[in-house]
Amino acid sequence: MRNVSASTVCEGQRVMGDWRDKAACRDMDPDLFFPATRQEERLALKACSTCPSIRECARYAAEHARINGYPLQGVWGGINRSKGKNYRNNETEMWE
Repeated sequence: MRNVSASTVCEGQRVMGDWRDKAACRDMDPDLFFPATRQEERLALKACSTCPSIRECARYAAEHARINGYPLQGVWGGINRSKGKNYRNNETEMWE
């Protein structure tokens, strides 16, 4: 089995800066960031709130609204992209 760094993008591209290697979520279960309940969502958002890479993560998500043709889902940069709701400042955002 090949070891893939957190800095490897789905399309096989490398993102400069390696912000994902510094992310608080790098060693967490990825399922946490695809919450099914409000409680699970709070846990994911709490992890984001302590992350030194939150801005880079949010920027990445904004620039990659679609990955492999599918809309970006889950919690990225403190925002649940599945809902388009930004819980950091309680503003609704539009995501295609």
